Amino acid sequence: MSAAVPRPLLRLGTRGSALARRQAALVAAALEAHGIEVETVAVQTEGDRRRPETVWGEGAFVRAIEAALLDGRVDVAVHSAKDVPTDEPDGLLLAAFPRREDPRDALVGRVPGLRLADLPAGARVGTDSPRRTGFLRGLRPDLDFHPLHGNVDTRLRRLEEGETDALVLALAGLRRLGREQRAGEVFAPEVLPPAPGQGALAVQARSDDERTIALLRLIDHVETRAAVLAERAFLRAMGGGCRAPIGALARVEAGEVVLIGGAVGAAGPVVEEARGPVGAAEAVGLALGERSRAVRRAAGSRASGGNVAPACDGVPDVDGSRPRVLVTRAARDADGLLEALRARGLEPLLVPAIEIEPADPAPLEAALRQGGFDWLVVTSRPGARALADALGRIEGPADGSAHDRSGRPRIAAVGERTATTLAEQGRAADFVAAGGSAAALAGELPLRGGERVLLVRGDLADDELPRLLRQRSALVEALTAYRTRTAPATSAALLAAAVAGGPPAATIFTSGSTVRGLAALGEPETLAALRSAPAVCIGPRTAEAARAAGFTVAAVADERSVEALAGRVADLIDGGRP
Repeated sequence: MSAAVPRPLLRLGTRGSALARRQAALVAAALEAHGIEVETVAVQTEGDRRRPETVWGEGAFVRAIEAALLDGRVDVAVHSAKDVPTDEPDGLLLAAFPRREDPRDALVGRVPGLRLADLPAGARVGTDSPRRTGFLRGLRPDLDFHPLHGNVDTRLRRLEEGETDALVLALAGLRRLGREQRAGEVFAPEVLPPAPGQGALAVQARSDDERTIALLRLIDHVETRAAVLAERAFLRAMGGGCRAPIGALARVEAGEVVLIGGAVGAAGPVVEEARGPVGAAEAVGLALGERSRAVRRAAGSRASGGNVAPACDGVPDVDGSRPRVLVTRAARDADGLLEALRARGLEPLLVPAIEIEPADPAPLEAALRQGGFDWLVVTSRPGARALADALGRIEGPADGSAHDRSGRPRIAAVGERTATTLAEQGRAADFVAAGGSAAALAGELPLRGGERVLLVRGDLADDELPRLLRQRSALVEALTAYRTRTAPATSAALLAAAVAGGPPAATIFTSGSTVRGLAALGEPETLAALRSAPAVCIGPRTAEAARAAGFTVAAVADERSVEALAGRVADLIDGGRP
């Protein structure tokens, strides 16, 4: 008889609370159903060490477990998705989102079936959440919302002891602990949007641990992933963290992600909705977040007579002194640029002038299956995602070995952002062009004469890179992996909101297609104002397209990194400020 094949073992890190252990047990059971052995390791976090009457900060329930993951004490970390900050540490990724529990909030009283309308004026409602307080105070300003901390059991005990008249708790936590019968009124997300990620579990792994990532993909629920990514993107675009008065809930229906997002500001709660393709869930969240920021800014300005006061905890609002910069990049690829601009004291206004749509993957998969390539070359983040997805469907997770050991083609990326996108998808770039442009990649790629190159690109790409590679005796096959659609309809309202207070201090164009998209989005008066404002472009070709469309090109960033581009914009604006 042959020896039994040992089952893979994963050490699963979790908090030690009853709810955290129950959530970890759900993940363990899902993994064990696939023949994976699991060992649970309890990790004490900052949130566990605090006194029950104190409030916790961003990442209090997460960072210690992430540290255990990074130093190898555990292989997997299980978090409540709502507790995970949007600034995930280097070296880690959210590898799986199991099927979600009901994400809504519920009112809990000492008697069953309690509704918000049943509470008398002046009744005390205990909650540790600025989000719940802000939205519910808009419905019942006569109630006394007071801080009340602790885990679910602690808060239920304090309710029974008369410390408060009612609680607001996540329905998912009550269900997982078998206390669903304590829930009274369950709030509709349009009334009280849940915390982004509420009811979902986020299973984290080291980004270079491809074996573990492959195992975790077995328990990943595609619809939950899309919903949570949309919600987290909305939170990130709004500038808030897990303690901010921001709520969001996404659902997937008929191939679309439908996102409800809301926040509490100086003018009270505002809730909006957006939808888009499931494959662009993060883009939907980013776009709605930027739109909501504009709406809240306008509403707060009216409420405060022109100056927007700071909102509730964790939501930075514009006070009118930060120069506004119009960003036309596709929403899914704009996050790094938005963060770089904010870091320089600028207020980015995201108006995606283009949308990226995946092309038919069959030709790319057929070429990869046929094989024989020495290099796989990607020149953009969408191309990196398309290549990683195709490789994953064909050969499973990458093993991280080099070309000369495995016989697989090497992967080349045009710059650091593209290489990072590959890494986020579990694929490491073997070569990254230091110059950050197609021409730099063509000149720097360590080619030998006659090597075969598969170029994965978009439908609007020109022939410069294939031509330059062929001049170096490469055999080049170029395939379209994604398509660029200009002037998406959802951006018309974003543009109107962005210019409602006057033209921006600058407009950023990252490609000729963003120029054409913005020109097709704007009304004549809007475009006239934008054309008079300075434009900053990536590369001379984009600048040429902007000038041809009538925009005033004031600066050109030859380096294609978001840091270089944001720095160019900041230098331009600072030069014009007193």
